[in-house]
Amino acid sequence: MKRVRRIRSTYPEAKAQELAIKEAAAAYGIECEVVNVREAKDRLSGLLDRAANGEQIVITSDGRPKAMIVRYRPKIIGAKWVSHRALREKTPISEDSTPIIRAERDSGY
Repeated sequence: MKRVRRIRSTYPEAKAQELAIKEAAAAYGIECEVVNVREAKDRLSGLLDRAANGEQIVITSDGRPKAMIVRYRPKIIGAKWVSHRALREKTPISEDSTPIIRAERDSGY
């Protein structure tokens, strides 16, 4: 059986702010869990596993959101891949390619 831990509210507004954070996230269609710093420190590996599965966790300090744990999405940068077939179709083919090569060379690429 899984135990659910309650927020240790050292500040009386912590519970109200947790609700405000969840409502603000719900306005954007995001469901998240709010955890304070001490609780996050105690359960970090479990929170990381849950974030890897797609959950979003907000970490608060003094009842205010400070950080968010989300699933890692690598940033893909660079030019879009173009197949060689597209390159071949774009390049005109003739019996003698000398005029094409000279025109490309003289254009300065």
